[in-house]
Amino acid sequence: MENIEPKQIKLNPLLKNKKIAFLLITLGVILSLIDNFGKMQILVGAWHIVSYLLVLLPLIYMIGAKKIINPYTKWFIPFLVVMIGDMFYYSNTLVQMTLPLIFYILIFMLYMTSMHNVHSLHQVIFIKNYKLGGLSYLKEFFKDLVIHNIDKKIYTRIGVALLITIPFLIIFTLLLSAADSNYSKIFKNLFSFDIPFEGHYLFTLPFMFIIYLLLFIYSFSNFKERKIVKESKKLDLLIIGIFLGMINLLFLSFITLQIPFLSTGYIAKGINIADFAREGFFQLMMVMGLVSLIFLFILKRHKNEKLTTILLIGLLVQSIIMGVVSLKKMYLYQSIMGATVMRYYVEWFDYFLLFILVLGIVFIFKKYAFSRLLDIIVILGLTSFTLIVSLNIDAMVAKHNIEKFKDNPTALDKDALRWLSIDALPAISQYHIKIKEKEDYRGKENTFYPWYTQQQRKNCDSFKTYHYGYCSTLEKYGN
Repeated sequence: MENIEPKQIKLNPLLKNKKIAFLLITLGVILSLIDNFGKMQILVGAWHIVSYLLVLLPLIYMIGAKKIINPYTKWFIPFLVVMIGDMFYYSNTLVQMTLPLIFYILIFMLYMTSMHNVHSLHQVIFIKNYKLGGLSYLKEFFKDLVIHNIDKKIYTRIGVALLITIPFLIIFTLLLSAADSNYSKIFKNLFSFDIPFEGHYLFTLPFMFIIYLLLFIYSFSNFKERKIVKESKKLDLLIIGIFLGMINLLFLSFITLQIPFLSTGYIAKGINIADFAREGFFQLMMVMGLVSLIFLFILKRHKNEKLTTILLIGLLVQSIIMGVVSLKKMYLYQSIMGATVMRYYVEWFDYFLLFILVLGIVFIFKKYAFSRLLDIIVILGLTSFTLIVSLNIDAMVAKHNIEKFKDNPTALDKDALRWLSIDALPAISQYHIKIKEKEDYRGKENTFYPWYTQQQRKNCDSFKTYHYGYCSTLEKYGN
């Protein structure tokens, strides 16, 4: 029977530098302590921002030292820095609830592909063909930290010295503290600190430490060659022809009914305009999204067959028309009912999908490489998302609605304004709109601002719960 040798674990040579190794260990300990004791449970506070910057630190160092193989990794750092700033400035739901998750996913992807030799930018966020070696990397890492050229008996001698010294230090400290009350107070103040330690920290502290350290060690040792572009399999023309042909016919039947609305804005009598406008923009956006995925799947395997080309272009053109219908309905609904955060997001996502569909037609005609299309989509998506989270969306919604109903103040939905985040308060104050009223909330009559109910962020004197955007706005406009 043939002996199968276990795969040898190869660490990045840089990790054998003991200064860097101990720096990563220290960083892992600090991050695990922050995660367990520093961060508030929901929303983003100052300790979150500190941990985000610390997680980025090793990657930025490796980029600065030119030790990163992936040339595209550094392109993503400015976006991440902007996202950190947004999380510490804005209070809307997208930034506070969704952006931290997106941030950590991007961080993970950047680390995992930082040592990959790639051919395209999109490979940075598409992790492929990797196997996590687990604790074997940590074992190899700590094994290299042992100093081999030193007399091993020194550790025994140091241990004996400490065993002899520590008991006498304790005895002398107790005697001297009893001899002088001021001296006793010094030691009490020095060692009196409150750590909210609970039983589960015995598991979560080492777990988080291992996670962070493994992220640094494995990702920097995860060398891979991804320069080779594999030839994709050709699709069956009969199957793809029937599939695209039937979808094209279905779309054509729908678009035919939309021609009066598209050309003249005609709406049949007896139909409530608001209900008509509300119908469709979410569904049509989902149709465009599905078509985009279908298009990308087929284009990757497209061999410039004429039938597939014609059917694909027909599908994309009809999807673009549906996108225009969706946007027109959205504009009509906003003109009647006003703006909301979700309506803005849907509108902007429609524009994003429309751009992809138009871009798809260009790529079919020009016969550009599929990888270039993915690169453009990744760049456009990351840029668009960063721009959206950098906008004061709640202030935009408040301003739009106040301007819209300024000639008819009674039609202004003040309840909708109250449920915006504190980001909207400067815009509301600018128009001198009074939304601070006595009302019944959860059985109690009190002054109600939704952002006041965020109990975990009300204390702006605590570093843990401090948030610059919230606290500065509250200080200036909260009263």
